[in-house]
Amino acid sequence: MVGKKDQRLTLGLSKLTILSRLSFLHHSLIEFNPILHAHAEIGETIKPSKPRHANTLLLNNPFLHLKPEIKELVIINDKKLTKLGKEILEAAGTTPKEATWVSNCLVLSNLKGVDSHGVQQIPGYVESIQKGSLKPGARPTLIAKRSATAFYDGNWGYGYSIAHDVMKQTIKKAKKSGVAYSGIRNIHHIGRVGKWAEMALEENMIGIASQPGGIYIAPWGGIDKKLPIAPIAFAAPAGRYSPIVVDMSLGPIAGGRTAILALRGVKVPMGWYIDDEGKPHDDPKIFNSGKGAQLPLGQTGLGYKGMALSLMINILAGPLFGHIISQRRGTSSMDLAPTDDFRRNGVFLGAIDIEAFTSLDTFNAGMEALIDDIKSSRLAEGFTEILMPGEPEWRELEKRRREGIYLDDEIYQKILDTAKELGVSTTKYRGKPGKMDITHPSYTLKDRYASI
Repeated sequence: MVGKKDQRLTLGLSKLTILSRLSFLHHSLIEFNPILHAHAEIGETIKPSKPRHANTLLLNNPFLHLKPEIKELVIINDKKLTKLGKEILEAAGTTPKEATWVSNCLVLSNLKGVDSHGVQQIPGYVESIQKGSLKPGARPTLIAKRSATAFYDGNWGYGYSIAHDVMKQTIKKAKKSGVAYSGIRNIHHIGRVGKWAEMALEENMIGIASQPGGIYIAPWGGIDKKLPIAPIAFAAPAGRYSPIVVDMSLGPIAGGRTAILALRGVKVPMGWYIDDEGKPHDDPKIFNSGKGAQLPLGQTGLGYKGMALSLMINILAGPLFGHIISQRRGTSSMDLAPTDDFRRNGVFLGAIDIEAFTSLDTFNAGMEALIDDIKSSRLAEGFTEILMPGEPEWRELEKRRREGIYLDDEIYQKILDTAKELGVSTTKYRGKPGKMDITHPSYTLKDRYASI
């Protein structure tokens, strides 16, 4: 998009920040401003922004040695974005109530900095509806139950609706039995897995959620994609602190984030990807084109641990739910999937009632003491604070509600194109020019500690 001729936008300085997301895993953060062009009739000079997160360390940054190919970003208010998503999904055949719910879930992912699971999914959902692999309005059907377990068929409905309904029932069971677990088969994409673990927090419970996800990972010692990315989430109250929310995949990076990095022309450290011949490379574009594989979490030297964890999640949401996978990708013994895309997908949800074991006050006191102790550690060089899992997302949520959501221009244009194809007017959804502002650890380097 091209704005007024006399607009002048400045190029921000490349900055790299390092963030500790888990006590055993430290992430670096990146924030840089490419040359931008204005959108619609709004023009402004973009100034380099200061890093907002703790643990800031300016480094010689090999992650940004190239010139990003993406030149433009859009900033859009979360309420506007939610309304746009709702109108698109409704035009595609979703009821207004469900379209609003799904759009809210997608935009919440953007607000928390998990852009890979945000509104960029909308064009794909519309395509799935048109192909018949996503069935708006479908609700879960109970297959089997016991006192603390339940198994459902999702009937290929929106993962957001199915997972919400099932997690509500799981929490209800946990109130009676102390612990409850539910499984779902035949379910479409559930988005950010942490969303479903976080539901338990509303009842002062611990939540667990997982699903196999895309088949991206080569097994330890292999070079072919055989294992799922296996996102897993865990959420627990933490007293005076923000809740602990672990939400991570068991590969180096989610598929949706790979697509964003490929779009931006950003390279990654060696050890994340291998090509079809098993040789390491640093180009997300290669993987995003369907070639090669990701290495399991731990990468060089410790990938066997990531492989084991990925296998664990695959078992809990695969064979446990009756799925038998042959060498031919996507083949299932049940053969119920309308397309091959989701035949391997099941969802595993759990809830633990804290008061089945101890009082909530005692638990929160223990959580506060645990976090206090971890945060009291002497800091590594360049760090100013130790952050707990979930803290980056809570901070990003506050920031983006205040400043707006940043979307790559090409991604937003695809959303607008989808809207136009469905007859949805987009004139009121023009964005304004924005800066490249990556402040979420999942986009960034994971293989270094305090120096690069």
